[in-house]
Amino acid sequence: MRYKLLILFSIYLLNACKNQDKEKTFREVQVTSENPNAEKKPEQLMPDCEKYWKNRFKNDSLKTTYIDEVISKNKLTINNLIFLNALKSEKQNDFAFKQVLSPIFRLSNTEIGILTFPKYKHIDNKLIPISKEMDLIKKFDTITENTMEHFGEIKFYPMLLNSILNTRAKPVTYYYTTNKVGSTKIMELGAYIDECLEYFEYSIDTTTISKNDKLLFSSPFFIDLVFENNPKVDLLLQNDYKEECFDCLTSLNLQKSFAKIKGIDNLYFVYADSFPINNELDTPSRALILINENNEPIYLWYDEIDLFGCSCM
Repeated sequence: MRYKLLILFSIYLLNACKNQDKEKTFREVQVTSENPNAEKKPEQLMPDCEKYWKNRFKNDSLKTTYIDEVISKNKLTINNLIFLNALKSEKQNDFAFKQVLSPIFRLSNTEIGILTFPKYKHIDNKLIPISKEMDLIKKFDTITENTMEHFGEIKFYPMLLNSILNTRAKPVTYYYTTNKVGSTKIMELGAYIDECLEYFEYSIDTTTISKNDKLLFSSPFFIDLVFENNPKVDLLLQNDYKEECFDCLTSLNLQKSFAKIKGIDNLYFVYADSFPINNELDTPSRALILINENNEPIYLWYDEIDLFGCSCM
């Protein structure tokens, strides 16, 4: 669903920006014809939304270039070198708990886990959801049955993970909070579907996890971090927010930094959340951003959950 929204959102932005360009040209012609020497006021210049999005969310090849540059210019720990090389070469079509970075969300007092969302691709002029989790679940259940019997609630499949593991032992992953790193086990795979939201969730062992722990993301890699909040980065993210370029509610302007990767001064993990439960923000999010030479945030990884229901608007 999230990728479907991104596709629709991109189309909207493209059309919106075209209309803005036409409107800008019309106003400039008016000003020029009335007074050729008149200066254009700031409000007469509309933001270039297409350029804004391209500059913030790079394609995979450009992300690789940025990561290569980070690796070449900084003295990294072995752990961080392994992590960045994995991030650079990651294949997105894999189970979420195996991906280099995956978001963790606490959606209620009893529901916390690693979330992933189906990707959408155009096949025969249709947007088709694609997900390894979905394919696995379909072997044991149908999405139709799941929707009818468990509409609007999470349904777990206790023995499903065993079918893809070579051992009966549960997979282990690292979890990252606002101030520490820990390890936990992946327990069960579940699916959630309602009219406005669809996701797959890997529940985790919470035996050693407190409700006060602000869990943000998971990774099979141990990352050496310096846990710190940087007010300058937070202010940069607030000022970088262009409300005119968003059709739906977002929490990008509410993101806060909580850690930087050790050995690198301009690579930060950030988040937007309403701990302890994600029930206040419309789109709680997690991200890894690189601050470039122009003092702009480049998103090397970004994930969010749309609790507002943008797809239903």
